[in-house]
Amino acid sequence: MAASHSIASAFVLSLLVLSFFKSSQAAGIATYWGQFTDEGSLAEACATGNYQFVNIAFLTTFGNNQAPVLNLAGHCDPGVTCNRFSTEISTCQSQGVKVLLSLGGERGSYSLVSAEDARSVANYLWNNFLGGQSSSRPLGDAILDGIDFDIEAGTGQYWDELARTLSGFSSQRKVYLSAAPQCPFPDRNLDTAIQTGLFDYVWIQFYNNPAAQCQYGANAADLLASWNRWTSVPSNQIFLGIPASESAANNGYIPPDVLMSQLKMATKLKAPSLLLSLFFVSLQQTYLAEGGGIAIYWGQNGNEGTLTETCATGKFSYVNIAFLNKFGNGQTPEINLAGHCNPATNGCTIVSDGIRYCQSKGIKVMLSIGGGIGSYSLASKADAKNVSSYLWNNFLGGKSTSRPLGNATLDGIDFDIELGSNQYWDDLARYLKAYYKNVYLTGAPQCPFPDNYLGGALNTGLFDYVWVQFYNNPPCQYTTGNTSNILSSWNRWTTSVSARKIFLGLPAAPQAAGSGFIPADVLTSEILPVISKSAKYGGVMLWSKYWDDQSGYSSSIKSSV
Repeated sequence: MAASHSIASAFVLSLLVLSFFKSSQAAGIATYWGQFTDEGSLAEACATGNYQFVNIAFLTTFGNNQAPVLNLAGHCDPGVTCNRFSTEISTCQSQGVKVLLSLGGERGSYSLVSAEDARSVANYLWNNFLGGQSSSRPLGDAILDGIDFDIEAGTGQYWDELARTLSGFSSQRKVYLSAAPQCPFPDRNLDTAIQTGLFDYVWIQFYNNPAAQCQYGANAADLLASWNRWTSVPSNQIFLGIPASESAANNGYIPPDVLMSQLKMATKLKAPSLLLSLFFVSLQQTYLAEGGGIAIYWGQNGNEGTLTETCATGKFSYVNIAFLNKFGNGQTPEINLAGHCNPATNGCTIVSDGIRYCQSKGIKVMLSIGGGIGSYSLASKADAKNVSSYLWNNFLGGKSTSRPLGNATLDGIDFDIELGSNQYWDDLARYLKAYYKNVYLTGAPQCPFPDNYLGGALNTGLFDYVWVQFYNNPPCQYTTGNTSNILSSWNRWTTSVSARKIFLGLPAAPQAAGSGFIPADVLTSEILPVISKSAKYGGVMLWSKYWDDQSGYSSSIKSSV
């Protein structure tokens, strides 16, 4: 499950499930919470009034005689501080919101090896999260409403037995059961469990399954056909599981206008009623924010101001911290932030404050690896895996005692690969995405197509944003009085690369690059009106913050981007 969960203003809820009931009961919205520290508290999620169900994600380790482990990302330490959520659970329930614990997820260590193992897990869940008793309840004394099965790994065995045993506890206190199968029918992990008829809610993941032809694509036909198959399962309430923004899943996103008009779900899905107004308020905020933005590189000149000052300008939607310019091939990684700080003395950990400030403003902050000067390469697939592990633990969602930029969690990794070999960058991208789908991957290829270094990596389809460097390459950049080369190259990139958004990468001043600078008036009158018509248009990338300070370029173009 793409388990980033975000609200556009205060926190971000990435996965929403809308109910289209087979019965005459009112529809509602369910959301997953727990996998991003920036999504706000559980109480804040419920206080929006948008949701009728909240799934706390995830219990990622259980079964097969393993000690169960709750993973709520950065929200709390399950061994020490997660019991503070007891009050928030009770608050949600007092507002009529059902709160369930979600089992499994995309990654974790979970399986059931026998019917006895399933019953043992059920007893653990009853005593530690539901109506039973235990001296070590991870979420405190609050009693959750039920258990959500988000089983995406292992086998399909014994989940039916787990459901039966949990349902049996309902004689003491009602235990709601929900399931989050993938849209290919039947689900390979949960079909037997769902066929027991014990599940109160089934929210089907109609995304990340393009080959199965069961999600929204060029039209709604596949999704609607899949929906009709799923309504045959023995559950009174079926939910349409969709990502709340394009970045929440690799594919399957449905634009709000399509969901409201083209699909006409209330009629086509035979749902008697839909309570969607609140959903569309939050979803459209995210959707509208997907318009053109400006990305900036920061870190290569000590006179460009701090990261906090950069984000405080309000000009930028993305900031790439440049650069980690030494890594791979057995080398000890090194970050170089020019005159900003000295990483050798842990002086760059102060950047954490800036990262958090930027993220609080809705700005995505990436670490850029590579650059035009450095010592970096990947010697093998294993080397790529090692580098991905280093990046995850030292800059992203993992843990390390020596994080160069402090404890803040960056949003993703930017590939600015301009040296060495073109090998294994695709493997690095795959390994990074495997840690968590919502690790943003961005790339900064040169405009000659395909890029000599990143062509293979970009073909993986894993990159969220690609800011193409339309400079220092005369055959595919702007030259005085001639926009044809850059527009032709733009069309090539936007029709050939499967990234979600493509950005026009430019120097922010004539001195910022050897060639390719576009006067602001030319950009806003002759180029942006053309390229912004592309469905993949994401905005403009500028090199760099220092040069933008000198020229004021971003201020001149922002209203047109």
